[in-house]
Amino acid sequence: MYTVTFNVAPRHAWTNLADYSNFNYALTMNPTQPIYDKTSGGFNYIQSNWGGNGNNPVEAAKTILAQQGINYLDIDGSLKLNICKNLYTKIILSDVSSEYRGYNFVPSTNTTVIHGSGRSTASQSLDQYDQDNLEWFGNYTQSIGKHSFILMGGYSYEQNVASGFNAANEGFPSDVLTYNNLGSGSYNLVQGINNVGSYKNSSKLISFFGRLNYDYDQKYYVTASLRREGSTKFGLSHKWGSFPAASIAWRITQEKFMQSFSWLNELKLRADYGITGNQDFGDYLSQNTYGGFGYYPYDGVTYQDWGPTQNANYDLHWETAINFNAGIDFEVLNSKITGSVDYFRRTNKDLLGWYSVPNPPNLVQQTYANVGSMRNSGIEVQLNAKAIQNTQFRYNISFNCATDNNVFLSFSNNLFQGQNYVDVVSMAAPGSPGTIQRLQAGKRIGSFYMLKSAGVDKNGELLVYNKNNEVVPASSATFDDRRFVGNGLPKFTANLDNHFDYKQWGLDIFLRGVFGYKIFNTNAFYMGTPATQLGANVLTCAYNSNSKYSKLTNNASYGILSDYFLEPGDFIKIDHVTLGYTVPIKNKDVHSMKIYVTANNLKTFTKFTGGDPESTNINGLYPGVNSSLSYYPSTMQLMFGLIVNFE
Repeated sequence: MYTVTFNVAPRHAWTNLADYSNFNYALTMNPTQPIYDKTSGGFNYIQSNWGGNGNNPVEAAKTILAQQGINYLDIDGSLKLNICKNLYTKIILSDVSSEYRGYNFVPSTNTTVIHGSGRSTASQSLDQYDQDNLEWFGNYTQSIGKHSFILMGGYSYEQNVASGFNAANEGFPSDVLTYNNLGSGSYNLVQGINNVGSYKNSSKLISFFGRLNYDYDQKYYVTASLRREGSTKFGLSHKWGSFPAASIAWRITQEKFMQSFSWLNELKLRADYGITGNQDFGDYLSQNTYGGFGYYPYDGVTYQDWGPTQNANYDLHWETAINFNAGIDFEVLNSKITGSVDYFRRTNKDLLGWYSVPNPPNLVQQTYANVGSMRNSGIEVQLNAKAIQNTQFRYNISFNCATDNNVFLSFSNNLFQGQNYVDVVSMAAPGSPGTIQRLQAGKRIGSFYMLKSAGVDKNGELLVYNKNNEVVPASSATFDDRRFVGNGLPKFTANLDNHFDYKQWGLDIFLRGVFGYKIFNTNAFYMGTPATQLGANVLTCAYNSNSKYSKLTNNASYGILSDYFLEPGDFIKIDHVTLGYTVPIKNKDVHSMKIYVTANNLKTFTKFTGGDPESTNINGLYPGVNSSLSYYPSTMQLMFGLIVNFE
């Protein structure tokens, strides 16, 4: 007997791309400057003191085209063959493809263009990604008395191909065709350039895997698995890696000595240990690659100059994560309350990343290598309760929380013996503020490393502690006076989901919170004090007597990084609320119909004064800071929907 499945899921989207730099201009420009020119009636040319560029944010939003068409196509099919009662085999084929086509056009009438090059500009780009997958496995089950076995083994193949092209030109005879006739532009021809590009990358991932599940009398469970994976991304002798895993569990409530505890429906102890591999990085980083370095004329002919573009690393190998988890699952009071408590410990070894090397003898100053290790540990708790259950009204509540203790262990390995730290996250101009965080062995990632503030003097200048813990003006402090002053990685996260049902009505309220971290208030640093750039916009906190930022009136303090601008990032958010109504239907063709409305990002409760704290990234290696003002604020979203199920 066999079973065949086939699915096709096409999707299309058309979007206007966000211009993050335009929001930067809208924030920093003098808001009293007129948007429109009184004489011509057109847009006013606004010369910004913020970086010295001219830009009218309203004009840019209304006249510049930055659009993208997106196509997705997911195709998958499977064949399952039941060989005998306890044995079947299954093969799955799938193709996941996506296409992003970009369109950009800046008209010749744009005031920035008029006061600049005078040429309209247009470009198009196409980026295509295709992933082909094959998975073939067999599954065998057997029960002998109180013993149960499930044995599974298989093979998988994955090929990823990325390709694309781009073309641009300037100086079009008319703005009417926007980006639809790139060849009519005169700039490329006059300058003798082609202004086109293309690329194609590919990689393959192959896996052999096996797993054994065993349980005895539904009391004791053992699982063991092994994956042998090979990736074309790694060095010649390091493409393959072996990743074992094992877990055990004990259902204590199945034991005879637990039968007297009628209120306890389930109690299980479990633990697992495993190693996983990471190959999530760009293609060809282990190999010698060549690329163009420009053009040069010789004897009346123009030649393309080519040369090596990176340092080869034939020892590039798998990044591994060693995971240990121990937990307990429980159900009590006729399963009205369920939950689990877990302790986790994850150690990442041979971290993949760019590593500084001397030049010469290396061709370039950085090599992509396996350098460094990091550890995360913590406790996760999940609780679910059927608080109220009757014929007309039901209330279910779920709570989850987790702690995270992070430490960066080392920067070095057997091949690369390097520094104990690296200063990261360079803050943007104006000025040269420098870096704001330090990634150092023995410290949490996201550690702010800058001057420690000691208040503000009577002249409105920021005071800081020097390396001898003496209070000095910030303008006289040196690089050596910096220290660790806070961290941008949250220590605790939690969420609470409340679901209510009353007759045909349903209401879901989801709350989420993040706690125990700091955020650098980038807005206040650049434009939140009286000591700011002449002619640039300032926030109201600069002149609010209740704000500490209004005290910094001395220009000598501007652009100096200190923890004076660190604020608690803790927040509780009404993340989303959904209200739905199921319409009673008596129709042989329609099974059910539901109308709903959903509101996302409804309300945020926080002491952070720089807007929504979630506008600042808290993931990755550099949490707790936006290095510039080029970002968009978060928004509240309202969605209305209709779900119809047909017979």
